Amino acid sequence: MPSGPAMLLGSFLLMVATTTVAQPRGQKVSRSRWIHRIQQGQCSYTFVLPEPCLPEPEPFGSSNSLPGDSPADPPPLGDWRSQRVRQLEKVLENNTLWLQKLERYIQMNLKPELTQAQQHMVQNQTATVLELGSNLLNQTTTQAHKLTNVEAQVLNQTSRMKAQLLEASLSTNKLEKQLLLQGIELHQLQTRNSALETRVLTLETQQQAELDDIRDEKERLQHLLGRQSGALAGLERSLRAASSNSSLLQRQQRQLLESVQRLVQVVAQGPASAIKAAEQMFQDCAEIQRSGANASGTYTIHVANVTKPRKVFCDLETSGGGWTLIQRRENGSVNFQRNWKDYKQGFGDPAGEYWLGNELVHQLTSRATYSLRVELRDWEGNEVYAQYEHFQLGSEGQLYRLSLSGYSGSAGRQSSLVLQGTNFSTADADNDNCHCKCAQMLSGGWWFDACGLSNLNGNYYSLHQHMRKLNGIRWHYFKGPSYSLRATRMMIRPVDL
Repeated sequence: MPSGPAMLLGSFLLMVATTTVAQPRGQKVSRSRWIHRIQQGQCSYTFVLPEPCLPEPEPFGSSNSLPGDSPADPPPLGDWRSQRVRQLEKVLENNTLWLQKLERYIQMNLKPELTQAQQHMVQNQTATVLELGSNLLNQTTTQAHKLTNVEAQVLNQTSRMKAQLLEASLSTNKLEKQLLLQGIELHQLQTRNSALETRVLTLETQQQAELDDIRDEKERLQHLLGRQSGALAGLERSLRAASSNSSLLQRQQRQLLESVQRLVQVVAQGPASAIKAAEQMFQDCAEIQRSGANASGTYTIHVANVTKPRKVFCDLETSGGGWTLIQRRENGSVNFQRNWKDYKQGFGDPAGEYWLGNELVHQLTSRATYSLRVELRDWEGNEVYAQYEHFQLGSEGQLYRLSLSGYSGSAGRQSSLVLQGTNFSTADADNDNCHCKCAQMLSGGWWFDACGLSNLNGNYYSLHQHMRKLNGIRWHYFKGPSYSLRATRMMIRPVDL
C-alpha cells in the first residue's frame, strides 16, 4: 500500500494540475496566495503557494508611445497565444521544482517519526508476545499441578483397589472353607436321612399289618351293627311318637338322639373302642366330625382352660362341615342387649339363638389357626356368605380384639368387618374408637370400631319393620346401612380341616 507522504504528494499534484488547467480557460486569478489544507489521519498539512505574475499585454496607444510616432502594429493573435503557453510552461516548471523540494522536506521530516512509530509498534508487539508467553507459562504450570494431583489420586485409587482385592480374596477363602464344612454337614444329614427312611419303611410295614387287622375287625363289627340296626330303628320311631311341642321334651329328644348317634358310632367302632369313646373329649366340632359324626346338631365339647364342658351346635354339612357355631339369630327369641360378662360367658340356646362366648372363642382360636364363615339371609329370601381365611380373638385383657384376613364370598365387594385392631364393646364397656358410645347408640355387643359397617347382635326387627333401622342387624355391603336382616350365623373351624 502507498505510504502517507506519497498519498499527500499525490493529492497536492492533483490540486496543482487542476489549478493550472483552469487558468487557460480565462478564470480570474486573484493576487492573493494559494492555500491548500490536507487531513491525513490525526495530522493536518497546510500548503501556501505563491501565484505567478503574468505580464499583461499593453494596449494600443499607451503612454509609452512617443508623440508623433505612428502607432505600432498589434502583435498577431497566434504569437500571443504561443507566448501565453510558454509562460504557463514556465509556471508549471517552477511549480514542479517547488514540489520536488517539498517532497524532500516531507521525507526528511517524517522519516524519524515513521521510524519511531515502527519501533513503538515493535515494542508493543514484543510486550504482547511476552505477556502471552507469561500466560502460557502460568497455564502450563497449573496444568502440571493438576496432572500431578490426578496422578496422586490414581495411585490412591489403585492402592485402595489392591486392598479391596486382598480383602475379597480373604473373604473368598473363608467362604470356601464354610462351603466345605457345610458339605460335610450335608453329607452327615444325608446319612441320618437314610437311617430315618429305613425306620419309616419299617413303621409303614407295621402300620400296614395293623390296618389289615383293623379291617378284619371292622367287617366283624359291621355284621354286629346290622343285627342292632333294627332295634335302633324301632327305638327312634318310639322317640318320634313320644315327642311333643314342649321345649323341654324337644331338648330331651335332641339329647337322646345325640346319645343314639354316639351309640351307633361306638357300635361301629367295636367293643374294644367303646371305653375309649366314653372317655374321649372333643375340643371343637372339627374333632367331632373326624371321630365319625356326620349329622349336624348339638354336641358337647371340652375346651382347654375352660372348667366346664359346653354345649355347641355343630354344622357338619356346609362347605365340608366341621363348623362350630359361635352366633345365630333367626327369630328374635333371645335378647342380645347384654353386658360385658354375658358376652364373655355366652348365652342362649345352642339349638336356637345364642352367643357361644368370647372367652371360649378366644381359647379355641389361640391354640390353632381358625377360619370364620358368616352367613346372612334377608327378608326377600336371598342368602349370602362372607368367609375369612384367618380369624383370631384376643384375650379379655386385649378387649377380645378382632383379627381377620383373607376375605372372600358373596356378601359384598369388600368386608363389612374391620379386619384388624377392633376391640369388643358392650353398653357397660365402651372400647370403640368413637366418642358417641356405639354400643349404647346401636345396641348389642360388637366390634364397632367407629360404629362401623356391621352389627349382627343388634335389635331384631320383624317383617315390615326392618327398614331404616340403624340399630338393627346390619351388614353394610349386603343390604346397606339401615336394613335389618332376617337371620345370621357365625361359625368357625380349623384351617387344616
